[in-house]
Amino acid sequence: MTKWNRLKIKLLGIFIPDGPDGDRSRGKLYEPYLKAYGENFKVACQVLIYNPNGLSVGNHVYIGFNSYLGQGQITLKDEVLIGNFVSITASNHLKENNSYRFGGYDAKPVVINKGSWLGAHSCILAGVTIGESSLVAAGSVVTKSFKNNSTIAGIPAKLIHPK
Repeated sequence: MTKWNRLKIKLLGIFIPDGPDGDRSRGKLYEPYLKAYGENFKVACQVLIYNPNGLSVGNHVYIGFNSYLGQGQITLKDEVLIGNFVSITASNHLKENNSYRFGGYDAKPVVINKGSWLGAHSCILAGVTIGESSLVAAGSVVTKSFKNNSTIAGIPAKLIHPK
């Protein structure tokens, strides 16, 4: 994505109203730049998709207010619900000469499977896969993958149901 396309999304986004109709309009604004997308992609206001070319989105996906989807390959399968202020980052900084500033990065794909919900203020880190129909509790930091129908919570996130 070029800096001009990023600027275009930001400028046009200013004129899109908040609420369900605006959410769909913002989704449509991103669609031409996504790796892949399905039907009814909705994006709340102030969302930042840093690397739309690395984002694949299924049907009926919603990204909540002020969420951040970072560098790397991110896949959101059908019916994924992302709460407000969620961070999904598919890469980690590397250390070089005792500094992370210029060490580059290591990308590992993130996959959020069908029907899962990422609660507000949760963080999903590089290399994580969340199973189908899973719930990530608000404020959790997910550092490893979890199976289908999991309820996970905490820092770092742990399985709390089913045990």
